[in-house]
Amino acid sequence: MTSQAFPKKALAGVRILELGPYVALPMTGRILAAMGAEVIKVETNKVLDEMNFIPAWSRGGGQPEFQRAKKRITIDVRTPDGLEVFKELVKVSDVFMTNFRRNILDRWGIDFPELRRLRPDIILMWQTGLGGIGPYYTYKSYGILVQHMGGVSLMSGEEGEPPATINTSYSDYHTGVFQPVAIMGALMRRRLTGQPATMESSIFKSGAVTAGPALLDYQSTGRMPERMGNRDPNAAPHGVYRCKGDDRWCAIAVQTRGQWAGFRQAIGDPDWCSKDAFASLESRLANQDRLDELVGAWTAGQTAEDVMTRLQESGVPASLVSQGKDLYEGPHLKAREFYRTTPFYLADRSKPAWEWEGMEGISSANPPKLSESPMDYGHYSNIGEDNGYVFKEILGMSDAEVQRLNENQSLF
Repeated sequence: MTSQAFPKKALAGVRILELGPYVALPMTGRILAAMGAEVIKVETNKVLDEMNFIPAWSRGGGQPEFQRAKKRITIDVRTPDGLEVFKELVKVSDVFMTNFRRNILDRWGIDFPELRRLRPDIILMWQTGLGGIGPYYTYKSYGILVQHMGGVSLMSGEEGEPPATINTSYSDYHTGVFQPVAIMGALMRRRLTGQPATMESSIFKSGAVTAGPALLDYQSTGRMPERMGNRDPNAAPHGVYRCKGDDRWCAIAVQTRGQWAGFRQAIGDPDWCSKDAFASLESRLANQDRLDELVGAWTAGQTAEDVMTRLQESGVPASLVSQGKDLYEGPHLKAREFYRTTPFYLADRSKPAWEWEGMEGISSANPPKLSESPMDYGHYSNIGEDNGYVFKEILGMSDAEVQRLNENQSLF
């Protein structure tokens, strides 16, 4: 279905004020904006979000993933005039979300009691690193560190080796999905009861929940999680196997008797498959080193695509390990129009954003497909591009007033 057929968006008529940098909070805003909310992203050229300069080889090329479909404006809330403009926006917003610490918000004059005074029914979403109360609440944290605190790295890596990490802010992406759900729930509750909400989320807790099965296992058996690389206690072979080509791999998982029979058929049922060492799941688990050598010898002479196709046709779970090119050129994501062209702006620390060079890149669409309230891909604005609309049309400020605040750098 197209948005022309069903123009009504799920969150149409909801206005959200977003104040904060990095990953999880902007991701939350993008999801809500795609669902029809008017998300106003507040930034300032004086202190730019470091995410504008990532990746290093294409500074700003990643920002459409997080800022698309928002109204992006510039206000320096640390100035008296900027603070007053920001407060006027609070009065006409349904939701305020931030990841700044409360002592910072208080210093700026926009801590939660003040926001509640300005708009009694506003929904407040406070994203924290470790939580708003508790022994660690004053600590500053980032998603890449939470892999350790939440127990994920303890279970990641090879047997006998130190804990391993994913080189990204792992738990930020969980938080960025949990928060929109909480905000939508609060909006539904306010619609039914008229009551506002103050909510706190935590990147730490968002990461810790992904360790849930290990925690349950420890509670029931006293067993600590073990690092086992790509292996699985209930499947063998289970791993990622090198294939023909440069850095080409295929993931294979064999758990049931039927899958083992299909695997044997797919690889031509060589003599070693009939040995007692591989006759059952238990025996294959006990002989995984040798099993991995034999499977790897078979995959090494074939392309990852051929290995995947042959095994899948025999009912065996298998997938090539995708490189970026595989994702972009693959027929499935193309059919879903997942990757699309987008403008972006080449970030330059020596210049304000409106002087950044315009570029063209690729950005992903939103994964969900909603039939009667489609999620918009949306326009990607540069920092401050929507100042005129927000200040003049929403707040009713005059050209002269906007010019004055530009000149004293309140709206810089």
